Amino acid sequence: MKRTKIAILMATCLMVGVLTSGCGSSESSDGAKSLTIATGSSGGTYYALGAAMANAWTDDLESITVNSISSGASTENMNLLNAGEVELGLSMNSIADNCYNGEGVYAETGAQTNFKTIGVVYPEVFQIVASAETGAESVSDLAGLSVAIGPVGSGTASSSEIVFAVAGLDMATEISVERDSFTDAVTKMQDNLLDASCAVLSVPASSITELETVKQINFIDISDEELATIQESFPYYTRFVIPTGTYSNTEDINTITCQAALYCAADLDTETVYNITKSLYENAEAVATAHSAGGYISLETALDGITTPLHAGAIQYYEEQGIVIPDELK
Repeated sequence: MKRTKIAILMATCLMVGVLTSGCGSSESSDGAKSLTIATGSSGGTYYALGAAMANAWTDDLESITVNSISSGASTENMNLLNAGEVELGLSMNSIADNCYNGEGVYAETGAQTNFKTIGVVYPEVFQIVASAETGAESVSDLAGLSVAIGPVGSGTASSSEIVFAVAGLDMATEISVERDSFTDAVTKMQDNLLDASCAVLSVPASSITELETVKQINFIDISDEELATIQESFPYYTRFVIPTGTYSNTEDINTITCQAALYCAADLDTETVYNITKSLYENAEAVATAHSAGGYISLETALDGITTPLHAGAIQYYEEQGIVIPDELK
């Protein structure tokens, strides 16, 4: 191994100063370029996975040292990138799309385009479970039931609103909407105080596995027709199939996913981004060893659901691998 972590003093300085003074790449004591990746809150997937990615790149690449910092995840990471305060950041592709187009949470501030895309890291899967006694098997079957759609402003809530609208359900009149987190929703379902719940989770989700130990549940499918309608307005959603046996399911579960993707500062040099992209997809095992979500890193899915322009360094690597880049991503 070349290196494992930058000096504790520098990491502490970055944690304190990155939000107030900006960062910009610099040179570390051994001559390598020093970069910072914004991840997520302590204890979350982005935080642990981002640290694993930073360490893997630092060990694999002679030319750079990457330091991970905690943050408020997707939206804050896009803000940090656009402000030039970090060089790398993890975000849901839906948030990046909203940022680039001035929609959603960026409707008031307007489009922010001072970032580029590197590629997909892992899927963030939308999952709906319902108590088996409800008999619900499709989204439309949730009419008349109490459903936790996620906290206000969350990615889960946004996805729930889109899915229910496509299924023709009026959330104001046809569903008893609850705003619980999935953890709280699971407790309510166990106590028969809630019929169904939605969540954006990794697969398999331990919370769903635990729920199954005390309650029979059905998994709600999202049909091909519903997905096609969703993609007309929200192309960053793609199909995700949860295989038979992942939970207690005896058939595949057809649902949808956004992607956790890696983004970078627009002015980060081509060689650096090329090397990071190459290491991300060719040294994925090192990340997977440190965090299970790293097991999803694959060149085959690198552009799934990506709607914002790629960095020239990433394009160079993908084209070397024979991947045809759509014009809208150049």
